[in-house]
Amino acid sequence: MHRPCISSMPPDIEFVRLLQDIHSSNILNHNYRGFVITPSETNAKEVKVVMLRKTHFDGAKRPVWFVFSGMGSQWPGMATHLMKLPVIADTLHQCHAILQPKGVDLMAILTNNDPGMLDNVLHSFVGIAAIQLALVETLKMLNIQPDGLIGHSVGELGCAYADGCFTMEQMILAAYYRGLASLEAELIEGHMAAVGLGYNKVKTLIPPTVDVACHNSEGSSTISGPSQDIKQFVEELKKEGVFAREVNVSNIAYHSRYIKPAAPKLLNYLKQIIPEPKLRSPRWYSTSAPEELWVTDEVRYSSAQYHTNNLLKPVLFEEASKHIPKNAILIEIAPHGLLQAILKRSMGSDCINIPLTQRGHEHGVEFLLSAVGK
Repeated sequence: MHRPCISSMPPDIEFVRLLQDIHSSNILNHNYRGFVITPSETNAKEVKVVMLRKTHFDGAKRPVWFVFSGMGSQWPGMATHLMKLPVIADTLHQCHAILQPKGVDLMAILTNNDPGMLDNVLHSFVGIAAIQLALVETLKMLNIQPDGLIGHSVGELGCAYADGCFTMEQMILAAYYRGLASLEAELIEGHMAAVGLGYNKVKTLIPPTVDVACHNSEGSSTISGPSQDIKQFVEELKKEGVFAREVNVSNIAYHSRYIKPAAPKLLNYLKQIIPEPKLRSPRWYSTSAPEELWVTDEVRYSSAQYHTNNLLKPVLFEEASKHIPKNAILIEIAPHGLLQAILKRSMGSDCINIPLTQRGHEHGVEFLLSAVGK
């Protein structure tokens, strides 16, 4: 008896909807779930057992967390393929219209394959923010709602939008002004580097001119400081067999003592676009302040001061991520799944890590649809 396969049949919306309706509720003893993308250039499909053992997590529904990564996730042409999806194209065109009066051509930033386009840190910030906005809108359309939110560095702007504290306009303008303040301030030539050592280890090794900018995980951190000092320290670590790699931050030492001259400018700009700060919800876990300060008004509100503090202070991602449940589904929202290695090592095998995008992927839409399937 011939059994037709979905991928061998012509697209039939009613048939697909019927399958979706049948499996919208769990069926006893049907422990396998899967997805297939058709028609597909990559034959994207996956089938796996997803039924949880009740003795493991008491059969509870897995919590969904949105993880917003930051600088380093940008890449040339990052929106080219994603623009095929109407919800993404519409969102990006709205962001483009918001930035156009500022003299910023967002569509060029997002679709131009010239790497030099992202040497301007302002371009990187607005590009990352626009992609994150578009991806949040895509998940919202699919009724995928977060139980928790966590952002790495500028990724906290994404948290503010997903939490309802920012409008789309506020988020894209906050990213723009973060870049503008960085360009207008008199800053030293700085560098940042990812290091395969945790905060407690690397803080004992760094030169006095270098700061630990990001606490990524128990075995990973990011350092920040004067360019020459960072380059020299990176080479020393490599000779010792320690992973160390410079990060493209447009020669600016973010989250260090050297970024302070940009703070007054950023604070002034943000006060103009956030006249009435909104209270952050309990699902947004701050990486801009230590946990003992979460009860203070300066941290409870998504204010101009909060997001200026985000620029200045170390990123406490390792500390905040300890609140992520061990059975969570972590959806990384950025132009590229930058934090995947860190999340997989630090969260263990019980967490499901799903990046929505991948740098340079030739079939970006299929990658995104596969992520939704997973």
